[in-house]
Amino acid sequence: MEAINIDKELIEFKERIETEERIILSSGFGDGKTYFLDKFKENNKEQFEFITLYPVNYQIANNREVFEYIKRDILIQMVANGMIKPDYEIPESMMIQYFIMNNSGTIFDTLLGTIPLLGLTEPTVSAFLLGLKSLKCIKSMYDRLKDYKKKIENKEDINIIESFIESFSMEKGGLYEIDLITKLIIDNIRWYKESSPKRKVILIIEDLDRIDPEHMFRILNVFTAHIDRKYQLESWSLHRDNMISYENLNNKFGFNNIVTVFDYDRTEQTFIHKYGEKANYKGYINKFITQVPFKYSITETARKRLREYISEKCFVSESTLEHADIYNIGNIIRQLSVRDVQQILDNVDSYIYDETAVFGTKRIRTIAPITRFIVILHLLGFSNYEINHIIFYRLSPLERLYCINSFIYSEIRKYDNILYEETIYAIKENTIRDYIESIEFKKIIGYSDCKVDRTTIENSLRTAFKYVKGF
Repeated sequence: MEAINIDKELIEFKERIETEERIILSSGFGDGKTYFLDKFKENNKEQFEFITLYPVNYQIANNREVFEYIKRDILIQMVANGMIKPDYEIPESMMIQYFIMNNSGTIFDTLLGTIPLLGLTEPTVSAFLLGLKSLKCIKSMYDRLKDYKKKIENKEDINIIESFIESFSMEKGGLYEIDLITKLIIDNIRWYKESSPKRKVILIIEDLDRIDPEHMFRILNVFTAHIDRKYQLESWSLHRDNMISYENLNNKFGFNNIVTVFDYDRTEQTFIHKYGEKANYKGYINKFITQVPFKYSITETARKRLREYISEKCFVSESTLEHADIYNIGNIIRQLSVRDVQQILDNVDSYIYDETAVFGTKRIRTIAPITRFIVILHLLGFSNYEINHIIFYRLSPLERLYCINSFIYSEIRKYDNILYEETIYAIKENTIRDYIESIEFKKIIGYSDCKVDRTTIENSLRTAFKYVKGF
């Protein structure tokens, strides 16, 4: 069974990535978002570098810890992906600050201890450990930290604190820049983008609606805080010259794009349940998107592919499929599962005798618009009587001609122009090898002595039914 073609949706999503800094990929449980994202990453790996977070792996963390998990997860993946500058040197002040505040060795010791808690895949962990070998800063950090430990052995606590404060007196930006992991991430994303100017760095936060709502909004608030902080700094910078701040980046950490993945409509219900009917969900969530959410469902995509197939191969428009009567084809399509659609698309032609029918001097292929349409309607559950009703009472005259198509030669043989429903049409044949694949009808002003009436269409339809198997 062939997979449903999602190329159009992948192209549309890429266009959004190229024009919007923050995107919500809205997709519900079972809507195929994992397959969609995997295909998107595979198709665009030469243009984009992806960092993907799965917060469900560390939702047991408390408010303070959750952002630390996010940062460590990002940094580990950056090391694994070769996104750390090989000769990157960690400033002395940042290294000392990290040591004092975490009562540990180096940042890389902490990352190693965090790995089991993040739910990372084995290839990512292996790539991370290999990546550590290429970083020159690791030995340097240990040597410098050893010297620092010797210096503080005989100092009193107050002197250590004074040294800590003094180490930041020359740093730019203030408190929002003193976190070592944040600095490592921002500096190296900047370096990576400068060294690979044609590649964008994309952060994807997966399956947010699979975790506890409290935790979901906690994570979203981390990124909202950055956006709010950026606006504050932009306002503040009007009164300061040459202000430099890591927090003045368009996206957290300097990512080109941040993609959050959750069911937009379902999350709205959760938000209102949590904060009340008067809570402004759209105002809250709009900080995570530049335009509107990109909604994706493999089920809806499959149904869309079927409607497109009927339009392109059978010449029956979507508006006709949606005609509101007892034979509403659109309603039936909306009830189909992905598997149902695949079964139809994969098997349409197998229900038709693939022959070359000869009508006088005309040779036509029997796999044609009308035989395909008959098969699809049968597979959707319509009887022969209902199919006749649809063709005569739901299709427009021009649609009916295009759907009957080359089978009209079973009734007319030698005419270039026909008269049907008070309109003259010129016939243009599309020939492949030695048979007519399809014909086109063009309205013209003129005269024709070949009149096509209901009997002509009925007989052509009856002939087409003979080439459909099993009905």
